[in-house]
This record gives sequence, structure tokens and C-alpha cells, in this order.
Amino acid sequence: MKAVRGMHDLFGAEIAKWKFIEENVRSVFAQFGYQEIRTPVLEHMEVFSKTVGDETDIVEKQMYQVQKENESLVLRPEGTAGFMRAVLEHQLHRDSSCQRYFYYLPMFRHERPQKGRLRQFHQFGAELINDSSPEADAEMIALLNAIYKKLGINEYDIRINSVGCAECRPQFREALANFFKSHLNELCEQCQKRFERAPMRILDCKKESCQAVAKSAPLITTCLCAPCNEHHRRLKTRLEEAELAFIDDPTIVRGLDYYSKTAFEFTSSLLGAQSALGGGGRYDHLATRFGEKPFPAVGFALGMERLVIALEAKNSLPILQFSPMLYLAALGPQSLDVLFPLSLVLKEEGITTEIPYDSGKSLKSHLKNSNRLQCKFTLILGEDELKKNVAALKDMEKQTQVEISLDHLKIELLKRIKSEH
Repeated sequence: MKAVRGMHDLFGAEIAKWKFIEENVRSVFAQFGYQEIRTPVLEHMEVFSKTVGDETDIVEKQMYQVQKENESLVLRPEGTAGFMRAVLEHQLHRDSSCQRYFYYLPMFRHERPQKGRLRQFHQFGAELINDSSPEADAEMIALLNAIYKKLGINEYDIRINSVGCAECRPQFREALANFFKSHLNELCEQCQKRFERAPMRILDCKKESCQAVAKSAPLITTCLCAPCNEHHRRLKTRLEEAELAFIDDPTIVRGLDYYSKTAFEFTSSLLGAQSALGGGGRYDHLATRFGEKPFPAVGFALGMERLVIALEAKNSLPILQFSPMLYLAALGPQSLDVLFPLSLVLKEEGITTEIPYDSGKSLKSHLKNSNRLQCKFTLILGEDELKKNVAALKDMEKQTQVEISLDHLKIELLKRIKSEH
């Protein structure tokens, strides 16, 4: 049996890399005052069909469905819709003050696995609700920027755009439809379908033929209403004040329809052709897809797998190995009788301890294992030591050795080993 295609097991050195990233990203969220929220892996189909859209590839082709009796459930393909469902269900938005949340969750999409894009993938996300200001958008971009800086990633561009609102976007949609109508035969099969239902998504297609056509398409900036223009102007001012270099890119539209006003992406050459490190935008009207009144919201998502690829490209991920501080070498059953209970006491005291329960191993074998595990100390207890009522503590780095009385073994070990931390 093998793991499902596009879904990977994580262990050993790979887990160490992930934990390094997770701990650093979580520390930045804490600095910015974001509290964690965790939503279920399974959601009702409507959570995504109503928000992401029935006509999207995510809903049409990529969602994993679970049919149980009269329930149609799906494995979560993205984070924002589930977050919005949780906000509305628990009335989190009723508190009029600005609220900040983050999540770190596995997502599932049935698509062709490729580098940086798996069927089970993991995303960090941040969501800020109840603040409609461009300053909130700027905070989101600054937060994402701070995460990359914390991880030592500097090779990226910040691209921003305004995708308009309910007032001005219909005009842009009509202009796009008129433009693409005369170029339909140059578009890929998928974008020909998008033409009828969501022409803006053609701008987000990664295929070269569609990108070549899109270069001549009308720009959203020519259709923005006055409030959207002012919001975008103030966002750029705030980013300049924060000394965050950005590219004002009118082609950034994001892949989902629920965005309005600000959209942004961080792109990096570290990832090759799939250059998007992370991105997000404002979705003030997403609640209306659930039949609720709108309220301000802005957020972003960044993929863990892409962070790993970027950091590996820089050779900046630490090679971490779990190394016990102390190795207990029991040379015989009587020695194991002494060292087994001691090992439990030491672990409870916070000393990472390795003890093989095969008391028939030779001293040479124990020392070889201790070196392989990169243990700082090895405690040796055999027949000779038992007769003398001592144990030998060997410093594996300095290659020095001292004897410790068994009567004071626990106290002496704690004193000596904790002084090395």
C-alpha cells in the first residue's frame, strides 16, 4: 500500500524543517496580535458552492466529496469560506471592534500533482474583520512581508491592484467580455468556458497563449469608481510610509470572485514558473453569499509547501536532528533494573534520554548508538560499576569520563546535565 497520489507522509528531517517554519510563522502572528482559529476538515458542500462559486474549477472538478445519507460534505479546498462560515455561525462579527484571526490547516484539491501543488497541501491564513480601511489592507501586506523576512526570504515582489467593487466591476466585466469575444479561438479550452461565466478569471490563467491575449485586454484601473480609486491611492500611501516596495500591477485579479477592492500577491523567482508565494485581498461582501449582511474583511493565504521550496532553494532551512541529551547504557539485566526507573525520572525532569531495553548489547554497541544519535553524554552501568556502587558518565564530545555514586546519581546527573543546557 502507498499513500494517495499527491498526499505525502512527513517524518524525520522533513518534519524538522516544517516545525522550524511553523514556529517562526506563529511567532509573527503573535507579534501582530492574531489569535488562532481552527475549522473542521469537512464542511457542507454549500459553504464552497455559494462562496467560491459553482462554476469554478475548485467546485466543479477539484473538491473531494463525501456523501453520507442526505448530507453532501466536502474536504476543505481553501480556508476563507470555512472561516466566514465559522464567523457567521458564532456571531464573531457582531463585536464591532476589529478582530484578527489566523489558521494553519490542511486543504484538499483533486488536481494533477506538481511541484508546490499537491492534493493535500497546507496553508497559513490570516483574516481581519470589521475594518474597511486601506490601513487594514496595508497591515495584511505588512504581516505577510514580516513572515517572509522572519524566515530569511527577501527575493520577492509585492504586487497590488484594485479589482473594483459591485458598483464599478460590471463595467469592467462588460469591457473584458467585448475584448475576449474577438479572441476566443486563441484562448485555451478552460478560458473559453470562463468567457461566458467569469471573464475576469481569464486574466488569472497561467497558460502562455491566454497570457499573450490578456496583455492587450482592458485594465480594471480604467473602470474604477471614485471610492475604489481613493481606497487604492491611500493603500499605496500607507505602503510607501511603511517603506514596503510594491508594484502597482493592474493584472492581479486573484482566482476567486469574492474579492473586492484590494488584491495582492507576493511572487518570487525562487519558485520557478509557479512564482506565487502567497496572496490575498479584501472580501467585504462574502457574507452576502450566505444570505447575511456584509461586513468588512480582508485576508491572505500562504502555502507551507511553497515556503519549503523557497527556503530549500536558498539552502537556508536548518538541518535539524533530534538528539537526546543522555544515553543510558545498561550492560546486563541488573543494570537495566537501576537505569529504567531512572530514565523515567529524568524524562519527567526535562532531560531527553535514550535507553535501549536490550541489556545484552556490548559497550561498543552502546557507544556506537550514542554517537549515531549525537548524544551529549553516555551513562555506563555494568557489572564492574555495580560492584563499586558507581556509574560512569562519559562526555561524548570531550571524551572525558567521571564516576558518580549510585546513591546520588539522580541529583548529580540533573546538576551536571542541566548546567550544559
